[in-house]
Amino acid sequence: MIALAKRLTVSQTLFVSHLLLALLIISGMSVARYESEWYRQIRFSAALAKQSLQPQVHMFSTAVSGVNYATMTLPSTIETLSSIENVMFVEVRGQSDYANQLVAVRYIPKTKTVWRADVASGEMTNSNARISKLETLLEQVEYHNTLESRKLNYLLKKARSEHRLLENSDVMSESYSLDWQKPLGIEDHYFLDGTNYALHVVLPLRNQNGGSIWAVFDAKELAHFKAALTRSIASEALIALFLAFAAVYWVAYWIVRPLKNLASSMGNPICYRSLDELPELERSDEIGQLARAYRSLLLKIDQQLDSLRAKSDADSVTGLGSRYKYSRTALPYIERHINSGKVVGLMICDIDNFKAYNDIYGHMQGDNALVSVASCLQAPLTNVDMAFRYGGEEFVILCHRHDRRELERVSELLRRSVENINLIHSGNPDYKKITVSIGGALAHIDSLNSDTIEYSELVESLFTTADRALYECKRLGRNRSAWASVFSTQIAAVHSATRTK
Repeated sequence: MIALAKRLTVSQTLFVSHLLLALLIISGMSVARYESEWYRQIRFSAALAKQSLQPQVHMFSTAVSGVNYATMTLPSTIETLSSIENVMFVEVRGQSDYANQLVAVRYIPKTKTVWRADVASGEMTNSNARISKLETLLEQVEYHNTLESRKLNYLLKKARSEHRLLENSDVMSESYSLDWQKPLGIEDHYFLDGTNYALHVVLPLRNQNGGSIWAVFDAKELAHFKAALTRSIASEALIALFLAFAAVYWVAYWIVRPLKNLASSMGNPICYRSLDELPELERSDEIGQLARAYRSLLLKIDQQLDSLRAKSDADSVTGLGSRYKYSRTALPYIERHINSGKVVGLMICDIDNFKAYNDIYGHMQGDNALVSVASCLQAPLTNVDMAFRYGGEEFVILCHRHDRRELERVSELLRRSVENINLIHSGNPDYKKITVSIGGALAHIDSLNSDTIEYSELVESLFTTADRALYECKRLGRNRSAWASVFSTQIAAVHSATRTK
């Protein structure tokens, strides 16, 4: 799991974590609602069942108290129970208050069947004997004794009714098996059998020795309600999950998108000013604070880079442009002025026998000589020319003029400017003072193929050609300048200026 989390992006982690949280909340709320609705419906069904049985509690309590099977088996009693909706089975069981006798009667209201569940052994024999006795007494009564005859007829009728109940009870006890078991220790006097969807309701009797009415109701409607409730909650949960998905996606997008913008701007080589249009700068939240802090940091970095760039652009000894500045500005300078139709020149100026000068006078005096030569080289130049200390005693000049003659004049001015400072140099035997040799290379758009020109190659060719012209100056005796057109391979293309004595 940790390894998987490490492979996820911030947006993916944010999206997955929030979606899981939303899923957990939706699941919890769905389960809570399901249980609330489901058990509320069970309680409602149980309340209706108890309400339908409640009017019979007093009658059954009195009948159990006095062991009055006749009342409990009256057709009106059976009719009342059968009129109760969805009732499948009823058992009345209790202890008589007078004879301390168990009383248990069962009903199947749908078929209007009733039987005793408390028949004791020998009770059928006693019933037969009682009927025989009553029949004998009735035969012995004189015909004119109407009151006694009526009494015996009533008792005989009751005894025969009880006998039929006993016979029916024996048959039902042998043939009928209960599909349910009476729940024990239930709270609120009801219990739902979720397997068969049978609702058990138990109401206490009010007689002194106690008892109960146990009824079983058909609860198939609860099964239909449960299925409908499950579908409803599932559909609502799916809608909520979809909305949560959309909300989490929007939140992830709202948080991560500006972070991606900031990250992409960090990889952008353009300076901090390109961040001015970022909408994250206008936000008032933590991301806005981060964006503004990031822009402020880039501003400081850019200022520091400008300072470092300015320092690196200047040679620390001579104050001229550095070699780094030359490598950065040579190509745009040459490209810009070639395209404008000017003749562009690149000159390499080298102090003659400068190693000998350092050996004779020391490196401190050598640095002073470099400063003097740099000043002399910079003096004749205009504000459109650029001068660099390329390295050691070598200087590079970039300039542009209208034609080659003007470029040659510039190089000669530079050479004479250095020579005229008359800085003693005994290690330069031909002149006894500091002198420079200048090799120049020039290019013009007319001499180039403007369709296929590669300016990076042109810069390199100019430098190589100028270096070759400088070598020719050294070979011919130093303290002179020479020019060659770029791409020219003839030594004759080198023109030496007249040496000044």
